Amino acid sequence: MAKVLVAVTSARGVMKIAFSDGIWSRLYGPYGNRSVNIQLKALCEKWDDAAAKELFWEELHHQDDIYPATFASLPWLVELRHPNDEAFEQTYLFLSHVIHCACSEGGTGCDGTGPRGRYRGLSTTIADHQHAWIPNSEWLTIDDRPILINLEQWFSDNCLMIAERCLSLVNSDPVVSADAIAGFASACGSSRVAWSTQMFASGEDEGFICRELGSYDERDTLAVAKLFAHVHEKNPDLASFMLNYPGCTFVPDDPKQDDLL
Repeated sequence: MAKVLVAVTSARGVMKIAFSDGIWSRLYGPYGNRSVNIQLKALCEKWDDAAAKELFWEELHHQDDIYPATFASLPWLVELRHPNDEAFEQTYLFLSHVIHCACSEGGTGCDGTGPRGRYRGLSTTIADHQHAWIPNSEWLTIDDRPILINLEQWFSDNCLMIAERCLSLVNSDPVVSADAIAGFASACGSSRVAWSTQMFASGEDEGFICRELGSYDERDTLAVAKLFAHVHEKNPDLASFMLNYPGCTFVPDDPKQDDLL
C-alpha cells in the first residue's frame, strides 16, 4: 500500500506537535493517555483502514466528546496523503464530525454540562483538564497552556477550510452526505442543520425532526444557502429537505438573496 506522506504547507498556521514531544503523555483522550502519538505516527507512515478506524473512533472521540489529543492530531490528519478514495472518505467524515462536535452548543460529558472553551473539548483553562479519572502525574500543567492556545488558534484558522474539503464527499448516499455537511453547517453556526439532516438521513419523520429541534432560524437559513450548491445536484432529496424545512427562507436563484452566498 502506498506510503502516506506529510506536506507541511497546505494548512495555515502549521501546529504539528512532534511525535517525540513529551506533552503527548498529557494530551488525553476518552480513556486517558494511550500513546496516540505512536498510533498517529504509524498512520502517517502507512495508511491502515483498521488502525485509522480505531484511532479516530476509539482514541480521539467518544459519544460526541472530543479531547486535547483530538485537536493535537488534527494538523497531522489534514496532511495525510490517502492511498485511495475510501481512505479519504474515512478521514474526512471523521474530520467533519470533529468539527461538528467542536462547534456545537453545550459542554463536555454525558450530560453536556462539563467545561468547554471556545471549542468543545479544548478549554484553555488547565483546571478543566485535571480530571479525577486521569492520574495526577499525567495531568496537563500550566506550562502546557500555550500549546492549548496555539491548538485553538490553529483550529480557528483551519476548521472552515477542512469543512469545505469534507463537502466533496456529498453523493447520492444520504447518510454519507449528511455526515459530510455536518462540520460545515456547525462551523457556520448551525448545528441544527447538521442534526436535522442526519436525522432525515437516518429515516426519521420530518415532523418529528422539527418537533425535536425546532424551526430553522436566520443562521440555519444562511448555512442552507451556503450548502445548497454542494448538495442540490448530488443529493436532491437532502437539498429539498433543507429548503422545505420550517423556518428556512432561502430561495435558490433569487438575486435578492445573493448576499447569503
